[in-house]
Amino acid sequence: MSGYGGGARWNDATQSWEPVQETQAPGGPVPPQPPSASLQPLPLRPPPPPAPPSYDPTAVPSPGPVPGPVPGSGRSRHAVVAGVVAAVLAAGGVGGWLVWGGDGDGKGTAGPPAVTSTATDGPGPSSGQDSGTPSDPASPSGGPAATDREPPPGFHTVEDPEGFTIAVPVNWNRTSSATEGVFYHSPDGKSLVQIFTLAAPGTPPYESLRQTSGNLAAKPGYQELSLERTGPGDAAELVYAYDREEGRRKVVDRAFTGTDGRQHAILVAGPETDWPQQRGTLTTALEFFRP
Repeated sequence: MSGYGGGARWNDATQSWEPVQETQAPGGPVPPQPPSASLQPLPLRPPPPPAPPSYDPTAVPSPGPVPGPVPGSGRSRHAVVAGVVAAVLAAGGVGGWLVWGGDGDGKGTAGPPAVTSTATDGPGPSSGQDSGTPSDPASPSGGPAATDREPPPGFHTVEDPEGFTIAVPVNWNRTSSATEGVFYHSPDGKSLVQIFTLAAPGTPPYESLRQTSGNLAAKPGYQELSLERTGPGDAAELVYAYDREEGRRKVVDRAFTGTDGRQHAILVAGPETDWPQQRGTLTTALEFFRP
């Protein structure tokens, strides 16, 4: 133990023993002191555990690995997207021709019978004379005037389950479709009246009918005969014809904003040889229409 002189001490900082320097007292050398308990070697301290990482609320986590495509999921995803798009189209009437003048086949499901308000017996819808100019009724978008009188012979007013009132030919049968509205068919199935309402219109009636005519151009033998604004208000009318297996068909379609603020379309279709009977049926329907 030479070199340690009067003793040694344990240094926590260096974890080692260090010599204690001798000091000379005035009376002579100081005798060595017995080691005290405090000078006994202390056990080594284990290193402190690492501090937990501090939480930084502003830190942006690094993105994890992007999962790859699940086998077979692409087809189902496309099917879901297609279903959503189809639902939107059906609900909003985008595309126009089913809404404004497609006249389809009118093969909807038979709905509850319409409630008859008044009826007048007669020979049937009047054909009248067609001058090429729309014959506007006094209240084409529905109003109080429609309740003040009875419809002409061959027609009766009905309170439709969809909430509107209209005059249609006697003995015509009602069907309805979720995407095409309400239909009244002639007993022979060759003629019909279609009533369609848009809850949230986004296109003025004239523009809707213009788009409709463009969409209908793909029908065999399609011919736009007239498209014009008729008034009052924003009302517009499209007249057209096209070929079907049973013969050529002629259609008149009126679109307008009703007193309820919603857009409505009333369409009358029938054999071209019946013209202008379609015009007379539309005129009466408009005159007694009440949304």
